[in-house]
Amino acid sequence: MITDSAVYSDEVTIEAPVELVWDILIDFENYGQWNSFCPQATCESLTLGTPIDMRVDMGQGLFQQVEYISRVEPLSCLGWAMENKPEDPVHAERLQHLKRLDDQRCTYISMDQFGGPGMKEMMDGAAAAVEEGFNRCAQDLKRHAEALHKGIQ
Repeated sequence: MITDSAVYSDEVTIEAPVELVWDILIDFENYGQWNSFCPQATCESLTLGTPIDMRVDMGQGLFQQVEYISRVEPLSCLGWAMENKPEDPVHAERLQHLKRLDDQRCTYISMDQFGGPGMKEMMDGAAAAVEEGFNRCAQDLKRHAEALHKGIQ
């Protein structure tokens, strides 16, 4: 879903414990095993402000994106944001939310909130690609977590 200032993935139900899904989300070094939207990521720690260096595929090949850990709520929310200096034309923060449904299931949704004077142009030019990438990521995470939970991989 796309709004005036945000992009959301579809919410997916994952047939795996939230603890397993959380462990997958914070295992940046292994994103290449499952994440077609962001197949490369490195991050030294989950400390707020730590850089996360990513290679992201928005449909035109991989490009580098460096953002900074902005939120860590274990088993619930993982976020990173652009540097977001006052003079930057676009500000953004991506939040990935997990919600426990029961011991064997959870939901996942990703959203990116945008701001800044260049937001409208960015949304016009890139929001659809971001949404498609977020939905790929959500489906990739679902497949990978469910396969791991079932012992398939």
